[in-house]
Amino acid sequence: MTGATNGPFAANLSWQQSTGTAAVTGYRIERCSGASCSGFTVVGTATGTSFTDIGLTSATAYSYRVRASDTAANLSNPSNVASLTTATAPVQPPVSLPAWVSALAINEWHQIPNTALSSVAPSPTPQGNSGPASKIIAWTGMVVDTRTSKLYSVAGGGHNDYAGNEVDALTLEVATPAWSQVLAPTPAGQLTNCQSYYSDGRPAARHSYYGVQLNEFEDRIMLLGGVFWCSGGGFHSAISSYNIGANTFSPSATHPNMSSGLAGGVAGITRDPNTGDIYIAFNFELGRWTRSTNTFATLNPSGAPAAGNGAAPAFDTIRNVIYFLGGAGATHLYSPANNTWTRKTVIGANAADVTGANAHAMFYVPALDSYLVRLDNPGGTVYAINAASFEATTLPTTNGASIPSTVNGPYSKFLYVPRLQGAVYVPDYNGNAWFLRLH
Repeated sequence: MTGATNGPFAANLSWQQSTGTAAVTGYRIERCSGASCSGFTVVGTATGTSFTDIGLTSATAYSYRVRASDTAANLSNPSNVASLTTATAPVQPPVSLPAWVSALAINEWHQIPNTALSSVAPSPTPQGNSGPASKIIAWTGMVVDTRTSKLYSVAGGGHNDYAGNEVDALTLEVATPAWSQVLAPTPAGQLTNCQSYYSDGRPAARHSYYGVQLNEFEDRIMLLGGVFWCSGGGFHSAISSYNIGANTFSPSATHPNMSSGLAGGVAGITRDPNTGDIYIAFNFELGRWTRSTNTFATLNPSGAPAAGNGAAPAFDTIRNVIYFLGGAGATHLYSPANNTWTRKTVIGANAADVTGANAHAMFYVPALDSYLVRLDNPGGTVYAINAASFEATTLPTTNGASIPSTVNGPYSKFLYVPRLQGAVYVPDYNGNAWFLRLH
């Protein structure tokens, strides 16, 4: 038997097939705590020759052995003992939690008073069939600045829904959270139709989907493609940026465009927080904007690729891989270090709920070693996919029954706020934001 740690809370185990004369029906996996322990207890069974043990304690030694069983329920002698020590869990950044967060129980939803995005509606109102509500309902996403716990809405709208490209920020790490408009929209006289940039040089409003990403290395929020302000709609390939500290958009020629093959629909987009690089998957192609060189390239990874279309991606900061879920079906892991795809199968009671998802939100929580998934349904349901076993379960949330449904998908409007140890969710333009305490 051999064993290896799988992050801070899991272990991967494997062994050789039993060679006994009786017909083997399965294997019994036994565990005890410590490198030289002897009090083994059963932790699971398997019909094959591998097993992933989850729910372990970080930075802890464990020992394992396995025994084969036959049709008469006889057990073989134990295998050799495999010992391992789980990885150390990531240290959360120190922060003095606001009282409204401290008062919440783990997995409790909280409606944050007086946080409707409509409270900062621009005046005069920019053009568009559905107005500034489009910042929520028009296939848009948002982004959290993980350094400050501020939530940003940047140039959300697009198509013929809304032309406003204002920047709004919800300050969360305070006693009384509130929205503010930090940058006004482009004036009506400077709007252009079906162009990536208006005549004042600022990026056009767009259906942003998953294309709003933090670039903390350069104090920016990156905007990648989407459907721009245009009477006939249409996806575009521009990469733009908003400078947080300077409160300005970068000039139109600052960044290269994405390749046209990756800009033709709803792509799965996420960033590597280790480098600031941003990965885009669409139509079985994969591309990368490299932050350090400000260049865009199409990658050619080995392995069966993810389609990427409509898939929600999230970066696992323990294993340094990107997980793509939903959209066109199969789920995949991508390793930036090895430039490889690996197909993954989701198991568990809620596997069907998440693998068939579309327009959903997903992020990774290191403290839970899980991907959390939110669909557009009303209520407080959140699914958890264990990053070691890929078992999908339902998070036991409370107080979320009155959360409204989201029009045209949550995309990245359900986001992890690590300094506040929870997640923020904005499902409605005229209603309050919600917060879910996670750890």
